[in-house]
Amino acid sequence: MSWVIGFAISILGGSFAAWAFLAFARRDTDAGSKPELGARRVKPWLVGAIERTFFTLLVAFKVSGYPAAMIGWLALKLATNWNHPAWKDNPEARTHGLLALLAGLISMLFAFLGGSVCAGIIQFGA
Repeated sequence: MSWVIGFAISILGGSFAAWAFLAFARRDTDAGSKPELGARRVKPWLVGAIERTFFTLLVAFKVSGYPAAMIGWLALKLATNWNHPAWKDNPEARTHGLLALLAGLISMLFAFLGGSVCAGIIQFGA
């Protein structure tokens, strides 16, 4: 049962938390919607679900080095768009980049929490 709860926290909780953070942060900063890159992109919800699944498993199985892998993944994701020509001279794009990084950090937090539940580090009930 701990695996079901852990993955619910990771996948569902992480998805909602990242979405809610971006919705509130974009509204609060008047950033608006994310600027278009002019190319097809992978849906953010899909990337988030895959990354949280992967990192939840790493935490659950206590794979050494998972914190460094999480931070490395966030850096790699941010770097893929950072110097894109459509973003380079757009100050709003930098705001969205930082918000995306923070949302990724929230996503990793939920992967960690979910993995900790799966591993029995965090327990609910008796």
